Amino acid sequence: MTKLIDRLLEPKNPLELSRQRFDNSALARLIIPIVIEQFLALLVGLADTLMISYAGDAAISGVSLVDQINSLYHMVFSALASGGAVVASQYVGSGNRKNGCRAAGQLTMVTALIGILMSSLTLAFGRHIFNLLFGKVEASVFDNGIIYLRISAFSYVAMALYNACAGLYRSMGKTKTLMYVSLAMNLINVVGNAIGIFVLKAGVRGVAYPSLVSRVFAAIVMLYLLFFKDTPLRLRLENIFAWDGKMIARLFRIAIPSSIENGLFQLAKIALSSIITLF
Repeated sequence: MTKLIDRLLEPKNPLELSRQRFDNSALARLIIPIVIEQFLALLVGLADTLMISYAGDAAISGVSLVDQINSLYHMVFSALASGGAVVASQYVGSGNRKNGCRAAGQLTMVTALIGILMSSLTLAFGRHIFNLLFGKVEASVFDNGIIYLRISAFSYVAMALYNACAGLYRSMGKTKTLMYVSLAMNLINVVGNAIGIFVLKAGVRGVAYPSLVSRVFAAIVMLYLLFFKDTPLRLRLENIFAWDGKMIARLFRIAIPSSIENGLFQLAKIALSSIITLF
């Protein structure tokens, strides 16, 4: 298996061995956990859709529509986190660990603030957002969708923090840890969904609350690792609660274009779904 991966990753004109910082095996150990972790992260919404199918057509329709909004937020948070982590890793790569940790703290603060903003707007204007994106749908679909959207809104801060911490961990090459955290998050979600749907008969709430719990769990675990483990990019309270305009501007210069690109792609999918709902 390793030899096959080496052959797939081998460039046509490889660098001299003396100039190579990572061999193909090292790259495979770095990349494969990232692919698995990203796949598992997207399974949170997929598991909700699969489980809620046992609660009726209106429930699965409402959850499917709202999961597209959640995917939009996830893509934006992930792009912000990845762009910000690039800045932090550049400082660490140049031996400037102090500014690297400062960039990590500013990234955590900014993504948390954006998560709070998104959560607040969704809770306040959830009905208007749903109607704007999907038009007039059946009353039962609308009611189930709003319930799921409002509960999901409480998880946006946790989603933002998890993505920020995950971006920092990827920039340090600790991708295997992220894979294990994502696996635990999905296990909590799937077990919680099964209990909510088949035991408690809670309908949409039976899949919404386990997703909320799993995202909060993942965010807490990642924050704990970055606060209390000796890593090159370590979070400190003084770096999180100190506003550094120049550092934030540098984070945004890299993160915002990527966020817009990913957001527009997901908005196109939502627009297609809004057309389908008319039928």
